[in-house]
Amino acid sequence: MTANNVNTASLSSLPVELIFRILNFADNKTIIFSFGNVCKRFRSIINSYNQYDIDFQSISKPYFDAVCNFITPENIISLTLSNNNRTTNQISLFLSLFPLEKFIRLRSLTLVDIDENDFHTIFQLKNMIASLSFTFQKKNSIQNPKTLPLIYTIVSNENLQHLDFGLSWNRIEALPWPNQCSLKSLILSSRISFKKFSSILSHSSQLKTFLLQDCIIEDLIEIDRSTTYPQLTSLTFDDSELHMDEFQLLLSLTPSLQHLHIVGGIDLFDGTCWEKFIQKHLKNLNRFEFAFCGNTDYEFNNSADVEALITSYRTPFWIENKHWFVICYYFKKSANYSLYSLPICKTKVKFYPHEDKISCSTDSKFYNDASMTDNVHEMQLNLTDLMAHYDRNAKNALPSSPFFRKMNKLLLLTDNEWPDDSSEYLSTFIDLSCIVELSISVDFDPKNISNTLSNITNLLKRTSNLQSLAIDTSSTNAENICLLVPHHTKHLQVTIQSIDEMKLIVERLKQLSSITFDMLHDINSFLPDFLTWLMEKRNQSTYRNDNGYFSIWFEKNNAQIT
Repeated sequence: MTANNVNTASLSSLPVELIFRILNFADNKTIIFSFGNVCKRFRSIINSYNQYDIDFQSISKPYFDAVCNFITPENIISLTLSNNNRTTNQISLFLSLFPLEKFIRLRSLTLVDIDENDFHTIFQLKNMIASLSFTFQKKNSIQNPKTLPLIYTIVSNENLQHLDFGLSWNRIEALPWPNQCSLKSLILSSRISFKKFSSILSHSSQLKTFLLQDCIIEDLIEIDRSTTYPQLTSLTFDDSELHMDEFQLLLSLTPSLQHLHIVGGIDLFDGTCWEKFIQKHLKNLNRFEFAFCGNTDYEFNNSADVEALITSYRTPFWIENKHWFVICYYFKKSANYSLYSLPICKTKVKFYPHEDKISCSTDSKFYNDASMTDNVHEMQLNLTDLMAHYDRNAKNALPSSPFFRKMNKLLLLTDNEWPDDSSEYLSTFIDLSCIVELSISVDFDPKNISNTLSNITNLLKRTSNLQSLAIDTSSTNAENICLLVPHHTKHLQVTIQSIDEMKLIVERLKQLSSITFDMLHDINSFLPDFLTWLMEKRNQSTYRNDNGYFSIWFEKNNAQIT
């Protein structure tokens, strides 16, 4: 008997309970389409396996169909459904396939861009969900008067421990909060009033983690300092406009914080102020992450000038006691600065040419430690400005490895034609192989069209894991778009001018799972003809026409699983 046979025999003879544990570490594609095809016993085992974590975001429709044909709803514990432009109308399609009462083990549910009607359909039955995340297709225009009462009922569910959702300002303010809320973690992608902030914490005695966009304090007098919320241990402000005195009054109500995260704010850079406040009011704080920004009244010319902004962060409290370090960037053109705790906690950043900024850090190892930027996942930069400062004769002085090594989304802007050598330069500080989403805004000058196509193609060759490509331009045709899109790209968003261009792109780029057309002109009168053509080519594809955008989730004739 060969070694391979021995290994196969030992695996196939394992108890079901042990195989279940192994499957907990495998992805669904491996379980369903690989492991399950090894033998009849393995196929029987995956049919009874009841710990499926199903994530249908950004997948092809053939794969969606194949999983839905195989899976048993009683075996799903976690489910993610999405109606975004990559998987148009997926939620309603899923609901048409399965009776809701069958999801008896479902404990985690994520709903992206759900329609209000589907939202009501899903939550018409009592559930045992412990973790829920949802966004509506039209966050700012909820129409059904029963939606807020339904959300209240959901929040009141004693089984619910984690909730992540967002509503417009007036809707979130109108939403009553249950007197006895069992939530332990709450994420609100909204601004809320201080009154709502207090109401949530007053009625959520088990709430440990609270993440919100911002808290609006209209009058400092409204804060009752005699009421505190000691249950809260982690607090995040994702896009704040609060001043230092407002933050200090608000944070004095949460004395048990161990983790504080602030992005934004106004005039928050004074390290001495933070030091005194933390020592007095936040004695348990062991993680303080921040990204402050501001402007100066005078011009800085060198790192010694920038040092003045971080001197207050060099005291023993910051360096020796807390081991909290900072980096400050000063931008010459705008006279603005950004002050970050280290590692940098901000996930989305704008990148500026080195010649336009001066930096200074309290951590001497920052510039040689790429892990300091591992939290940065999205970047926007202007290629024209970047390459205007690029010295093609100084290649030997460039870093040997990318400083941004875990970034997966990149937005590139140009003022005119695409700069030469830009992809090579980008690769010196960005690991382009990690880019999953790429958006480019470019002017295709007819005089330089060949050079522009060549330069963009060179960039796309370096993005070997690219899944989504957005091309924002009104100065080229569908033929050139088709030349650019790599074969491994699955999602495309592109500006078009006619139905004929839509047909050409759909016909040529058959590898795409989805496409969103940004229509420059009103072509709604021609859409019935296009839809008839589409159903002949890609029957059972789903689509949505919404505010000048037309999105398609393709059904492939050759149902290849991708």
